[in-house]
Amino acid sequence: MLTIKEASEKTEVPASTIRYYDNEGLLPFIERSENGYRMFKEEDLFWLELIGCMRATGMSIEILRHVAHLHMKGDSTLEERTQIFRDHQEKLQKQKLDIDIALDKLTKKMEILDEEKSPKKTSQI
Repeated sequence: MLTIKEASEKTEVPASTIRYYDNEGLLPFIERSENGYRMFKEEDLFWLELIGCMRATGMSIEILRHVAHLHMKGDSTLEERTQIFRDHQEKLQKQKLDIDIALDKLTKKMEILDEEKSPKKTSQI
C-alpha cells in the first residue's frame, strides 16, 4: 500500500490533485488506514493517471465519477464503462484528425509567410 505522497511521486500527480479527485468522488475505492490516511494499491495508480488524461482531453468530472461508481458495482457494468471510453476515444480521434488538418494548413501558411519575408531574387541576364 502506498501513501498519498508515494502515489503522487509515482504518478507525478500532485497530492493536492489526488485529494481533489477524492473529494469529487472519483476515488471511492481508495482504502483508508486506521488513522484515516488514504492508502493506494499499485493498480489504483493507473486510474489516477487515466483521470488526468481524460480531464486533459475534455472528459467531465461527472462522467469520471459515474465511471468510478460503475466500477464499484462490478463486472455487470463493464459494457457501460467500455461504451463511455469508446465514445470518448472516437471523439478524440475526430479531434486528432481536425488538429492534423489544421497543422497541415498552418505549415503551408508558414511556408507562404516565409517566402514573403525572404528577399526577392532578381534575375540576372
